[in-house]
Amino acid sequence: MKYITCKSCGASMVIDPSGKNAYCPYCGAEYVLDHRDTDYYRDFYDRMRGFLKLSADAQERRRRADELWKYAADEMTFECTDGRKINIRSMNTYKSKSAEAYTARENIIFRFDPYNADKSDRFRRAVSALDYPSADTRSLSDFFPLISGGFKLSDGSSLLAIKKRADEYPLRLFGALSGRHTAWLIGRMENLCCVLEYNSLVHPDFGIDTLYIDPYEHQASLYGGWWNAVKNNTSVNGRIYKTRDNLTALRETAARVLGFECAADVKETPDIPKPFADFLRGAPEGNAYDDFALWDDVLIKSYGERKFINMDTDDEEIYGRGH
Repeated sequence: MKYITCKSCGASMVIDPSGKNAYCPYCGAEYVLDHRDTDYYRDFYDRMRGFLKLSADAQERRRRADELWKYAADEMTFECTDGRKINIRSMNTYKSKSAEAYTARENIIFRFDPYNADKSDRFRRAVSALDYPSADTRSLSDFFPLISGGFKLSDGSSLLAIKKRADEYPLRLFGALSGRHTAWLIGRMENLCCVLEYNSLVHPDFGIDTLYIDPYEHQASLYGGWWNAVKNNTSVNGRIYKTRDNLTALRETAARVLGFECAADVKETPDIPKPFADFLRGAPEGNAYDDFALWDDVLIKSYGERKFINMDTDDEEIYGRGH
C-alpha cells in the first residue's frame, strides 16, 4: 500500500475510502489528494472492484496467496527485552493514536509505544471479559479477538498478537462497495453490536479501521481498538458513552463503505434503495436486538429474497501489491 506522510507532524495519514482525501489521526490535519495520489488509489480500487466480479477457484487463490506472502510481504524484526527476536511478515500497516497494527497472514500484531503501554493490558482485560449467549458461544466468539501472545521489546514498546483467519482482511482495504455487498456487511455488524449489547459495552472505535472481513464467507470480525472499550453509561472526558453509540457507528461505517462521507449524506440510488438509505440516515433503535430486527425488514424491502452474492477476490488484489 502507498502511504502519505502528514506535512505537519510527519505521521502516516489515513486515506478516505473515496480515495480523494486524507487526514492525520495524530494532529488532525486534512489533505486533498492531488492527481498523483488519486490516480494510484483510483487504480487500486478499480482493480479491486473489478476483481470482486470474478469467480476464483479456491485452490488457485490459495496458491497465489502463498506466492504473494512469500515474495511481497514486508519483513520486520523486533528485539525482546530478553534478547529474543520476533519476526513479522506483514502486508498492511495501520497507525492509530494508540498503536500500530500489522496485518500478517494469520495474525494481527499491535505495537504500543511506551506511552501507551497500558493499552495492551486494557485490550486483554476487555476481550477476556467478553461473554456470549450460551447457544451461540461457538460461532460468535470466532469474530472477536483471541490473544495468541504478548512481548516486551528492548526499546520500551510492546507487542500484542491476536489470531485471524487467512482470508480476513482490513475493511479499509476494500474501498467503496456496492449496496448489496454493504448489505451483508451491515448484517454482520448488527451481530457484533448484539454481542456488545449483551456485554453492556461501547466500542468507540467501531469502524473501518477496527473491522476485518472475509469476502468469501461474508463474515466480519471486530479486532481492533479494544483498549478504548467502556461499559454502557460510562463518562469519558465529559462524554457519556451508551451502547446505542455502537449502532450509530454501524451506520457511519456502512455509509463510508458506500462512498459517502457520513450517514447523513447517503443518497437513494438504483444500487441503494430508499428503505436502505432511510435506514442509514435514520436514528438507531433503542437497542441492538431491535435494530437487527429493523435491518432484517429493511433488507427484504430493499433487495427482496436473500441471496449469497459472491465477492471473490484474492490477496494480491486486496493488498494492492504486485510482484
